[in-house]
Amino acid sequence: MKVAFSPPILGMVSKVYIPVLFPLTFLIALTSVKLDAFIGSATGLTWIADGFLPGAPVNYGIAALTFVAGLVAWLLTYEQLVNKGEGSPSPTAGRTRKLVVNGIYAYCRNPSVWGKLIGVMAVGFALNSVSFCFVLLPVLLSISLVEKVVRQEPQLVEVFGPDYLEYQKQVPLFVPWGLIIPSRKFQGFPD
Repeated sequence: MKVAFSPPILGMVSKVYIPVLFPLTFLIALTSVKLDAFIGSATGLTWIADGFLPGAPVNYGIAALTFVAGLVAWLLTYEQLVNKGEGSPSPTAGRTRKLVVNGIYAYCRNPSVWGKLIGVMAVGFALNSVSFCFVLLPVLLSISLVEKVVRQEPQLVEVFGPDYLEYQKQVPLFVPWGLIIPSRKFQGFPD
């Protein structure tokens, strides 16, 4: 919990999450509700407009649990970047000074995306929106991963050089295969 209120995390939240991600999530939520109504009426599939989960309060309970799980996953990944990486998870709030390749980062290069994905999915569950969870959120996930490959990874290669290139070769971008196939877990750099 200490990391959640640390200057690197608070700086990132104030510079990126509050001005960009929170309003974007609200806009996507509004769009998804309208899209669900349109698809439901256009196709006659009323369950799309009515939602795919049981109604309130069940969907709110699922949303709350999902949000907490996403928040915990997000904080755990960022805790590693703040403590082991000795910096901030975001270049806009400072960056890590050390390459983090162990812990959850031994399984995938972008584990924080899982926390964000799970946390934002809570909004779709609260809205009981098919479009939010199964149309718009996958599009956002794809855009986020492309942004990581196009913008962030070249910066990481520039900062961490050959170590990052080796890490990049051995650790998947998003899917933590090492959790499913333990031999795929990154074992670290040779001495």
